[in-house]
Amino acid sequence: TGSSGINAEYGSEGCISIWSFNIENTRRKCFWVCIKSAIEGEPFNKPDGSLNDCLQCDEDKSGPNFKYFSGRTRRNSGIPSAIKRPDSQVYHMEHCYWYGQLQ
Repeated sequence: TGSSGINAEYGSEGCISIWSFNIENTRRKCFWVCIKSAIEGEPFNKPDGSLNDCLQCDEDKSGPNFKYFSGRTRRNSGIPSAIKRPDSQVYHMEHCYWYGQLQ
């Protein structure tokens, strides 16, 4: 980490902190339900499209804090995920990657 608080490999200290909190909080509050989901090999989404119990626990217990402090999620950034979400929750945008010289 440089003097700016940015780690080239992992991101800003704030980003690292919110991810760390999210992981630890979900482990603390959702451990057993997630172990059950893993053992049973549950898909991310139930047949009705809702989240499996582990992901729903994470969404309920860690999601609000993560969204508040991070400001960005895959959904509101238009980034696809293996977890299916209702279309109304996904921001559709074109991602344009620039590889040329910036003037």
